[in-house]
Amino acid sequence: MTREEPMRSFRSSAHGAILIALTLVLAACGSGVGDDDGDSGSDGNGGGEPIASQMILGGPPECPERPFCLPGLEETYGLEFESFQPLDVGGPQTVNALRNGRIDIGLLFSTSSAIVANDFVVLEDDQGLQQAENITPVVREEVLDDTIQSSLDAVSAALTTDNITELNGRVEIDGEDPGDVAADFIESEGIAPDGSGSGDLTVGAVAFAENQIVAEMYAQVLEEAGYSVDRQIDLRSREILYPAIESGEVDIAPEYVGTLVLFLDPEAEGGSDPEAIRSELEPLLQEDGIALLESSEANDTNAFAVTQETADEFGISSLSDLADPAE
Repeated sequence: MTREEPMRSFRSSAHGAILIALTLVLAACGSGVGDDDGDSGSDGNGGGEPIASQMILGGPPECPERPFCLPGLEETYGLEFESFQPLDVGGPQTVNALRNGRIDIGLLFSTSSAIVANDFVVLEDDQGLQQAENITPVVREEVLDDTIQSSLDAVSAALTTDNITELNGRVEIDGEDPGDVAADFIESEGIAPDGSGSGDLTVGAVAFAENQIVAEMYAQVLEEAGYSVDRQIDLRSREILYPAIESGEVDIAPEYVGTLVLFLDPEAEGGSDPEAIRSELEPLLQEDGIALLESSEANDTNAFAVTQETADEFGISSLSDLADPAE
C-alpha cells in the first residue's frame, strides 16, 4: 500500500534546488579570496553533513507518525534521514532490506533473533527514546471472566525476555510454525487451564513472529480452558488491530505497554518503568471498554540496527553518533 508520509523525509524540492544553486554560485565567486593554499576541499572543521542524512531508514509504514520512530528520532536526536522506506513491522522485509543494502538502518525488535543471526549492530538508545515494552494481554471487558484472566495470567507469568527471544528464533530462523512453537512452550511450562470456560472468542495479533507466537499461546490455553477460539493474527499494524478490539471484531490480543500508551495518548509520559506506564495506560483502555491484564517480564523494546559493515564504515555505536558529521 502506497503511503504519502515517507515523502516528508525528502528535503529536496525545486525551490530548494534554486537556493542551493545560488549558494554555490556565490561561494564560487568568493573562492580564492584570502585562500592561500588554493585547496577547494573541506577544511576539516566538521562542516560535513550528518551521517543520518546519508542513510535510508526502513521501518513500519506508520513510522512517520509514531513518537518512537521518525518524530522521536528528529526531536530527541535531531536526526533527519535521506529517506524513509516503508516496510513491515520488524519482520523479514526489514531484515532482508537491511541485509541486502536497500536500507542503511532498520527498526527491529530487541528480542529479534535476526539481530544475532545476521551480526547486526543495535545502536544504543543513549538518550532514552524508547519505552518499556512488556508484553501484556488486553481483553474486551465485555468478554472478560475469571477463567480468561487466570489462563492469560499464567502465560504472562511464564514469559521472559530470554525465552521469547529463543522462541522467535524457532520461527524467524528455523521456519517453524508459530502455533507449534506456542504449543511446545505451553507444554514445557506446564500451563494447564482449569477448563471451566465456554463461548466464542477471537484472538488477534499483528503479523510478526513474536506477536503471533504469543497470540497462539493465548488462543491455545483458552481452547484448553473450553472456549472456541477464532484467530486473526495476520493484521498489518496496531492501527488495524486496536480498532478491531474496540469494535468487538477481536476480543483479546498481546500488546506492548509503552507503544500502546503513546498510541492512545501521544502526550503520555511513558518511560522505562512498566508499572508507571500501566498506571497511565489502564484508564485510557477503560474508556474504550478494554482491560489490561498482568504484564509479563518479557520486554521487547524497539531497536534501530545497522549492519556491522555500516557500523565500521561510520564508526557508530549509538543513535547520537548519527548526528556526527560524515567524514
